[in-house]
Amino acid sequence: MQVEQQFSHKFTVTVVRAERVTKGALGDLLDTPDPYVELFIPMAPESRKRTRHIDNDINPQWNETFHFILDPNQQNVLELTLMDANYVMDETLGTASYDISKLKVGKSETEVFLIGKATKVHLEMSLEVCSNLDLRFSLALCDNEKMFRQTRRERVMLGIKKLLDMEKPRFLPSSPHEVPVIAIVGSGGGFRAMVAFSGVMKALFESGVLDCATYIAGLSGSTWYMSTLYSHPEFPNKGPKDINQELMKSVSSNPLRLLLPKHITNYIQALWTKKASGQPVTFTDIFGMLIGETLIPARMDTKLSEFQEKVNQAQCPLPLFTCLHVKPDVSELMFADWVEFSPYEIGMAKYGTFMTPDLFGSMFFLGTVVKKYEENPIHFLMGVWGSAFSILFNRVIGVKDTVGGSTMEEELEQIKPQHIVGEDSLDNDEEPRKTGSENQEAEDEFHRRAQASWVQRMITSFFSDSALFNTREGRAGKVHNFMLGLNLNTNIPFSPFSNYMCHSTAPEDEVDAVTDPDEFDRIYEPLDVKSKKIHVVDSGLTFNLPYPLILRPQRGVDLIISFDFSARPSDSSPPFKELLLAEKWARMNKLPFPKIDPKVFDREGLKECYVFKPKKGEKNCPIVIHFVLVNINFRKFKAPGVPRETEQEKEVADFDIFDDPETPYSTFNFQYSNEAFTRLHDLMEFNTLNNLEVIKEAIKESIVYRKENPSCCTIPLSLNEIQKKKFLKRERAKPV
Repeated sequence: MQVEQQFSHKFTVTVVRAERVTKGALGDLLDTPDPYVELFIPMAPESRKRTRHIDNDINPQWNETFHFILDPNQQNVLELTLMDANYVMDETLGTASYDISKLKVGKSETEVFLIGKATKVHLEMSLEVCSNLDLRFSLALCDNEKMFRQTRRERVMLGIKKLLDMEKPRFLPSSPHEVPVIAIVGSGGGFRAMVAFSGVMKALFESGVLDCATYIAGLSGSTWYMSTLYSHPEFPNKGPKDINQELMKSVSSNPLRLLLPKHITNYIQALWTKKASGQPVTFTDIFGMLIGETLIPARMDTKLSEFQEKVNQAQCPLPLFTCLHVKPDVSELMFADWVEFSPYEIGMAKYGTFMTPDLFGSMFFLGTVVKKYEENPIHFLMGVWGSAFSILFNRVIGVKDTVGGSTMEEELEQIKPQHIVGEDSLDNDEEPRKTGSENQEAEDEFHRRAQASWVQRMITSFFSDSALFNTREGRAGKVHNFMLGLNLNTNIPFSPFSNYMCHSTAPEDEVDAVTDPDEFDRIYEPLDVKSKKIHVVDSGLTFNLPYPLILRPQRGVDLIISFDFSARPSDSSPPFKELLLAEKWARMNKLPFPKIDPKVFDREGLKECYVFKPKKGEKNCPIVIHFVLVNINFRKFKAPGVPRETEQEKEVADFDIFDDPETPYSTFNFQYSNEAFTRLHDLMEFNTLNNLEVIKEAIKESIVYRKENPSCCTIPLSLNEIQKKKFLKRERAKPV
């Protein structure tokens, strides 16, 4: 999928003055006009503008300038209306129109419009090409990320030499090019994933493995931990050990305390400000506030762009977060666009469209911002990234008892996008008010009443037995569509890099035997560029590992150390469901990925981690270390190689994760006792450290591969560098 870089036109109009404004002979006898001018271009976003009104003046001077962003391929007509401001109802004095196509680019014109028989309105107009777009159109990494990678490579080179101390020279990088790109990946799974990932990160930080990583990518619950870590003012000088203690305290109390009326009222009042400015508001906004208040109350208004402070000297791995763009009428299991978030950029690699984080949520048209809003706080993004829990909020707060104790994953499989992206009472676009605008006090009073009415409706719906809890409508996040009006060219496939790589793909029937054949069936479909808003949801609704961020060919990742905290039917169940979906997604997008053989479970049984390597000769294919959530050796050892001796030590470690009838690690559990937190945290810290040699061996293999394949590199493609190909589609096998 390709977005054609196209340029919009910026139409600037100055309403200078009017002459002999009249209400007619009788009207002028009764009252002197209080005129203002309204400008309207139907095909433009932010299509309606107006001047201030001037009291009792038949020759008003406004000198007010307005800007419109226009699609030059559309028929754009300026509709001018002269109005008289009144206390009760504003009155239309006359109209005129102007065909903007008559205006030449780069030229300024002064036009005088005749309103009625006597009134003249003077406008100055100009048209120019918007050459400085706010969207970046490219598949290449942004310059900031490229600079980060260059600096980080030097740090990683030192980190690897320290980690592999006393190793033979052939296993150590001797030049920056021989330094492998290593990514840490965390799955979704609610607070279970967050707490488990906290233990993982402590182990990686203290063992030195984190110093060898270039990226850390998270999804849903893992993003909550990453947000907690990267928003902490003392990280990385203060490590996860101390920060995790703060987190344990945060999750030890019941989050339902945040549903007390005083909290909810504050949340809803804050959301009114957002809604009144013209931004969509949904239940995900409230859920984000609850998550932020629980985990990072003192810094929930931190901005994603502020995380740049943690990576501006490449002192930490670059954090990557994700959500999905979904359509109301298509299952997210079949269609979903992955949206990636970094401190430098937010965008969709599928289309090669990216923006700086401060622009996400602003109103765009043809790649240009037409109305900029303040950057969204991190708590809003945390709500979007983990919005599966917004969708199933009634389960989170225990409002609904499910039959048969179905898991969250089973419930999510039954959800259709139209159930969660319908029109919601929090977000309804209201028509501009037609009442009088002369009386400022009356105007202010109107807005106060509108706010009070909306806030009261929200509070009532929140605390009544209403659709807010009984339906999932409006639970998806919603933002302005940053690709509004763009042209999509479908001449090339989703990730058109097959000419640059040599790799084999698994036969379809092998993967489809262990996944739903319809999964990802419509991923090649484009986003609706005519829709003014798009819905964004938890990426775990399609699969629970953020591999699409790491598999971008431009990132050239050599080693993926993946931690999967996804729910399983029991502790003894095979742990490959999400990884197999990631493999299928990679294959369908022509991206190299090692063969995931689920039969390894039959051969090797349940283990703390599994290693999947490329086939011999397979180029640019990463090694995957797949850690799973299991309690095996931790029961016997309190640290790698250190046996448990006392009964108390053994009792502390003797617990199940998915088979425990008390379900302390349920996906829906948002309160962790200190004991439950410590057990899960220490378990994953142990599992990580217990397989440190596995990680080291994989790092050495990645270094050797780079030494033996000096031509292997990332792919710095721009859209215009890609050879156009026919749109690839899956050919289903026809019955004989």
